[in-house]
Amino acid sequence: MEKAKEDKVGCGGILRDLEGMARGIFSGAAGTNVAEEAEIEAVKITLEVFESTSWKYYNSLVIEVGFVVVFSWCINKGLRPWTLQAIFLEIESTKRKAGSIVFSLADRNGNELAFSLALAGVNRTQLFKAWW
Repeated sequence: MEKAKEDKVGCGGILRDLEGMARGIFSGAAGTNVAEEAEIEAVKITLEVFESTSWKYYNSLVIEVGFVVVFSWCINKGLRPWTLQAIFLEIESTKRKAGSIVFSLADRNGNELAFSLALAGVNRTQLFKAWW
């Protein structure tokens, strides 16, 4: 999830288990002020957090994205913009280590906690990540 505030964009997300319980969160300023690029950054961070956990060995990860264009970039390598190839190389590398990953198109306004984390992340100087 990403959120713009003036000319800054933050990203934030929640990793939940099959019962819907939060197992990890992240929040921080995005390295871009383009919302779609911030969402790709959030995908990368989600994968990094998941890959750092022990639950990657016995759980699949479903990553919900809110932009149709970002969803298409995630599932079709041929549609990815050349300017974002470096971040997609990192994503692909982490995906290979993280186990089963599925992308889903979600309602951009459907996750209030992710929205709040993204908004809080706008003014963060460092990325906050936590999991349990």
